[in-house]
Amino acid sequence: MNTETHPSDHSPAETAHNTRSLWRLAAYRNWFAADTADVFAVSLRTFAIPLVGLALSGSTFVSGLLVTIESTIGLVLMSIGGAIADRHDRRRLMILLGLAGMVLSLATTVLLAADIMSTIPFALFVVLFAVMNGLLGPSNDAMLKSIMPMERFAKAQAIREARESCVELSGGAIGGLLYRIAGWFPFLASTVLYLAAAFTALALPKRTKAATENGPSSSNRPTSGGQTTNPSFLTQFIEGWTWTLTRRTVLAAIAQGAVINVACYGSIIGVQIMLAARGTDAALIGLVGTATGIAALLGSLAAGWLVDHIPTGKLIMLTFAVFTFAMVPLLFTDSYGVIVACMTVASLLFPALNAGELGFIYGRTPDHMQGRVFTVFETAIGVPGALTPALVGWLLQASGFGFRSVMMLVVVCAGLGLLLACVTPTRWIPLPAQWEQAEL
Repeated sequence: MNTETHPSDHSPAETAHNTRSLWRLAAYRNWFAADTADVFAVSLRTFAIPLVGLALSGSTFVSGLLVTIESTIGLVLMSIGGAIADRHDRRRLMILLGLAGMVLSLATTVLLAADIMSTIPFALFVVLFAVMNGLLGPSNDAMLKSIMPMERFAKAQAIREARESCVELSGGAIGGLLYRIAGWFPFLASTVLYLAAAFTALALPKRTKAATENGPSSSNRPTSGGQTTNPSFLTQFIEGWTWTLTRRTVLAAIAQGAVINVACYGSIIGVQIMLAARGTDAALIGLVGTATGIAALLGSLAAGWLVDHIPTGKLIMLTFAVFTFAMVPLLFTDSYGVIVACMTVASLLFPALNAGELGFIYGRTPDHMQGRVFTVFETAIGVPGALTPALVGWLLQASGFGFRSVMMLVVVCAGLGLLLACVTPTRWIPLPAQWEQAEL
């Protein structure tokens, strides 16, 4: 394929290509800071929502339902947000995300601190947070490809996995300590973080649509007369779903991710609500996340080596196998120590899996499709998991058998994910050096 190259002295992608360290690229540093602030704010809110919901309502079902509401609405709107990110300035969308998050977090803080919050208003705020994340959140993810060429994308994804592990490592512990002080403290911290995200996003380059090796953006297609047309929002929205769902490897990854997400959500939310319902200290609940964060951090440090030395397809199968067997002991006990040990082991290999599988999928996706492909993928794999917390809350109401029934759901779904990884096209994803020749 012949592509004509137009040099640009200030192209972010070219700068990244010519720079040995990603941290020397100002655009990447600013993006990373803004995205990290946003991710940490989401982590604190995610930790607090089921606990505040349980405290306000006294019901494990309502607690799980609130998590389901936020996750489901966010995921359903995410595919629309992806199309928005591909049509509009991603920098502006990131700034708007930070400002909207700051306002909502501050309002939640004030109402909780004044002790005038009840279950229904809190559910309304949960819905607003979900709408915000769904429509504006994809801009953060799409922005990364705008400043990073494909050959550096796997490295950037590995760094991102390490960051996610650090957030998980500290988010649970900090969230637990803040919640122990007062239920509104996590939202106050989120207010500050969203403000920091907005200010950092301001430092990003104003023109983020870098030229790409994949050709011109679909948003400016040449006509027979030599002019360009701007497709409608609906056309681009449909194009995103069609392009993503006609890739065999992506479809296989979606099927596996959907059932594994149910298992992951079931284990995390099941443990969190079960411990809260039996009166476990919030700091101890947060320490479960700290333990899994340590494991994920160790896994992320090894992710680069694992992805470079183990074909991604085999790495997917290995990760699902470890996760499945790690969950089995929780079928027989709800001991805090065993829970911490099992959740820790289960988290070890997921950073490497994400760096490999997501690096392959998004690295092979054209820049002008990044927002839509990311959100279609995340929506498709996320909706079943998003519905899981309500089911978990309902199952936990069963006296004496609640937690065990949750773990039965987790193990069955994990085993199904492992089976799919062994028989679907993802098993053929090679090492990163051969990604260019692999079929998406």
